[in-house]
Amino acid sequence: MKRKKSMIRGFAAAAVSALLLSGCSDIGLGDQTMLRPPRATGDQAAMQQIISEEAAGSYTMKYPQSGDYRSAVNVFKSEDGTEYAAALYSTENDSKIHVTIMLREGDKWISLGSCTNSGTGVDRIIYRDINSDGKGEFLIGWLGYTPGLNTLSIYSLDSDTVRETTIEENYTDFVITDITGDKKDDIVLLSLRNNQTSSSATLLQYSEQDKRPISKYALELDNEVTAFNSVISGKIDKKTVGIVIDGENASDQNTTQVIYYDKNTKNLVDPLLTENDAGQTKNATLRKEVITARDINGDGIIEVPVISDMAAPKDVNAGKVCSCTAWKQINTDDGSLVPTINTVYNYNDGYYFVMPARWGTDVTALSDSENRLLTFYIWNSKTSSLGDKLLEIHRFNRSEWDKMDHGDYMMLHTVNNNGREYIIAAQIFKTQAIDSLNIEKSELELGVRLI
Repeated sequence: MKRKKSMIRGFAAAAVSALLLSGCSDIGLGDQTMLRPPRATGDQAAMQQIISEEAAGSYTMKYPQSGDYRSAVNVFKSEDGTEYAAALYSTENDSKIHVTIMLREGDKWISLGSCTNSGTGVDRIIYRDINSDGKGEFLIGWLGYTPGLNTLSIYSLDSDTVRETTIEENYTDFVITDITGDKKDDIVLLSLRNNQTSSSATLLQYSEQDKRPISKYALELDNEVTAFNSVISGKIDKKTVGIVIDGENASDQNTTQVIYYDKNTKNLVDPLLTENDAGQTKNATLRKEVITARDINGDGIIEVPVISDMAAPKDVNAGKVCSCTAWKQINTDDGSLVPTINTVYNYNDGYYFVMPARWGTDVTALSDSENRLLTFYIWNSKTSSLGDKLLEIHRFNRSEWDKMDHGDYMMLHTVNNNGREYIIAAQIFKTQAIDSLNIEKSELELGVRLI
C-alpha cells in the first residue's frame, strides 16, 4: 500500500495494546482495543494525525514479528499512570523504519519525538523500567539484514523528550529479567554463532554513570545449537531466577541450556553444558524429540526434560519401545539435576502419562501406534522380560466409542482434531506380583494429560 488514503485505513485497523506496570518489574497485561475502519475517532484519530504529520507523506505501518505486542501502535502506562504510545511505520521518502513516541496530555496526544532505524523490520517492542526511575523505557528490537543479527535500541524519556541508545552487541533473542537478584531488571542478549563470533549470552546492567545498559557478564553457549525453539525465564529453584533455552542443532537433535547468575563466581553459568575428556562439549538433555522445558508439575519452578529409552525384551520391535521423559530441576549449589516426575509421551494421540513415583524402573511401556494403544507392564530386570500388565491407555474414534461395550474402560478426555472427535480412555489391571505397583483410579485421572 503506497497511497496515504490506504495507509490511514491500515492504521485504523491496527490493534492498540495496553501494558500496565505494577511495581518496578512486574507486568500486567491490559485489554486490547481495536482501531476500526473506515474513520478513526478520539485517540485513534489524534495518533493518526501525529503520524501523518511526522511522516510528511504516504506511510506504511510496521508490525513486530515476535513478542507480546504485535500492533503497529501500542499504548503503555507507566507506574504513575501516565500513558505513552509508540507508533512504528515507514515512509515513501526513505527506506528506514520510524518510531514516534507520543504522550497523552488530558484528552489529547502530543508527539515527544521520532527516531529512525535502518533495520529490515521490527522484531519486538517491550516497555520496562530498566533504570528504576519510575518511568518505563521503550525497548525495540530491529531485524538485521543477516538473520539472527538483530539490534536493540532503547528509547528513554528525559524531560519528556526522547533519547535513543543503541546496544552495540547483536542478538538472536533477548530476555529482560532480574537474573542477578538485585531487584533491578537485567537485559540478557542471546546470540547464535556466526562467522565472527561464538554463541553467547551477554548480561547488560544499567549504569547510572554511563546512562545506558553496559555489558557486565558473558557466557559462551553451545556452539552446536543452530536455532532457538523456546526461550523462557523464571525460577529454576526456590531462590534462583534463570533463563532456559531449548534449541536444535544441525542434526535435528534438541537440547536445553539453563543460564543463571552464580553469586559465588560472580558470573553467568550453564551447568548442563560440560566437556568430556577429549574437550568435546556434551549436554545431558540431548534428545531427538522436540519437547521444551516448562513447569511440568505446577510448583512454580521450571523443569528440564531428560529422555531415555525404557526397558524391553530383545525380541520387541524397537519402534514399540517407549521413551521415558524424566523432568528434572537444577540444583544451583552443585549444578546437578534433581528428578521430579517421570512421564511417557504419546505424541501421535496427543497425551502424556505421569507415572507414579513408586514405579521407578520396575515398570516399562510399549506403544502400538496402529491400534492407538499404550500399555504399561511390570519389568523383570533379572530375566529381562515383561511381567503383568498394569495399564492400557487407548484412543478411540467417537463413533467407535459410542458403539462399543466400554467394560472396564474409563473415559478420561475428549479431543477434537480437525473436526473429528476422539476419546482417550484407559483400563486398569491388577497384579498380584507386586501389589505396590497397582495404580488407583484417582492416579489415572490425574496422570493422563493432554499435550
